Amino acid sequence: MRIILLAIFLLFAVTGCSPDIEWSQFEWRGSSIGGKTFDRAVILVPVKLKDNPKIFWMQLDTGIDVTVVYQIPFNQLNYPAQPIKGQEDFVALSGSIGNCPFDSFPVFIYKDFGDSLDNKQEYPVIGSVGQDILAGKILLLDFPKKRFYLADSLDHTLKGLLSRASFVDLKRRDNKLFVHVQIADTSSDNFFYDTGASLFPITTSKTMWQKLTGLQGDEKSNIRMSVPSWGQEAVLVGAPAKGELKLGTLRATSPMVYFDTTGMIDYSQGPLKADGLLGNALFYDEYTVVLDLIRNRFGILKNQ
Repeated sequence: MRIILLAIFLLFAVTGCSPDIEWSQFEWRGSSIGGKTFDRAVILVPVKLKDNPKIFWMQLDTGIDVTVVYQIPFNQLNYPAQPIKGQEDFVALSGSIGNCPFDSFPVFIYKDFGDSLDNKQEYPVIGSVGQDILAGKILLLDFPKKRFYLADSLDHTLKGLLSRASFVDLKRRDNKLFVHVQIADTSSDNFFYDTGASLFPITTSKTMWQKLTGLQGDEKSNIRMSVPSWGQEAVLVGAPAKGELKLGTLRATSPMVYFDTTGMIDYSQGPLKADGLLGNALFYDEYTVVLDLIRNRFGILKNQ
């Protein structure tokens, strides 16, 4: 018996697995851009609303500060949402995101937005999960296994799993989650992580793009893509960075870097003044990302 118990203990110590962690599955929604199909464009997480047996889906998007429901599909539900006095664009909703319940949470109504619901839809999307509902929690995103876990505290089980992770400081500024990263010969604290940006490893301004790639932006070898973004369309130009990216223990050799040519996305302007964003493409195949919004740290855990 002692040998069996020891073997089980060693298995959990090596793999980081635990029967106490209630993982929930997320799904990828694909997108066709410029004649190409991308299978991993949007992260969808399952959402249940109180007193409604159906499972709906919302995009996981840490790039927005509030959780939203899209008015077009949400109105079709005829759900008895409670209005919030003095906030006519918000309703109070109760339910759960994966394993994590929420109660009377204020959710913004994004008017005249979203796709109509169809009974044949495999993943009926009704909104986006923003930073506000994740505040004071720990989010684990296991990309290779398409699963996530949302915790209110760092219990013993979770602490054991995260002991294998590499952490860097995470700073919340202007409703974004900023981390320290080095790309080629440039070190910066002004890139933020955005789970709503799944297709691109790095998106930045034209000036920073030129610095990171050593190019001007008009080279024929550059990649050009038209990308929808909240009802508008950005035209991105991309090329490999001239060196590797370092984020904690993660190393990515010459990752693709993009900038927007339309001026719709310009991180160097306005109140944000960021160097750019880091997207999910950096972590697709090998990593679990940890957003610890209790201790304000960003973790990388390489899957085994």
